[in-house]
Amino acid sequence: MAFKYTGKAPDTFMEAVRNYGFLATCRTRLRDLLLLARWAVLTKIWKMDIHPFTLISLKATLDKTYPQGVHIGEGTAVNFGAVILTHDMARSAHMHTRIGKYSAIGARAIVMPGVTVGDHAIVAAGAIVTKDVPDNVIVAGNPARVIRTGIMTTNFGRMTKESLAARAEQTDTTPAG
Repeated sequence: MAFKYTGKAPDTFMEAVRNYGFLATCRTRLRDLLLLARWAVLTKIWKMDIHPFTLISLKATLDKTYPQGVHIGEGTAVNFGAVILTHDMARSAHMHTRIGKYSAIGARAIVMPGVTVGDHAIVAAGAIVTKDVPDNVIVAGNPARVIRTGIMTTNFGRMTKESLAARAEQTDTTPAG
């Protein structure tokens, strides 16, 4: 069945089945239920501070040694394989690790204990964040360093069109050589 983009999310199960197929619709709805159940377990049982409007991959690891130290803001995405730590066994320390609003933590990134990732920040895939990350930046590397400033993100750390356009203008006007 061909995908028909209507510009809006499907309103009903049957409309979604017509647009995407039965198996794809069931898989998506089941995944949404699993994510909701995981959020409920993390916040109600483990007492983590996670906003309900977040995306946390089923394969992301949130430290349960000190679960009250995990704080994740609204509209943030934590991608597969990412690790958010709240304890340091070498120093026997438990610290609060905070992820700001509308941020993204890339695949296989590690956020060390006691670090604060600012609002509208993007942590690149594989980065190891050892120090606080300011607002509106992209960090990458080991240890993570700022590679771009002045960005703006929307839901789940997606860059806005204005940020992308500003970047394109910046690269177009840079002299070659």
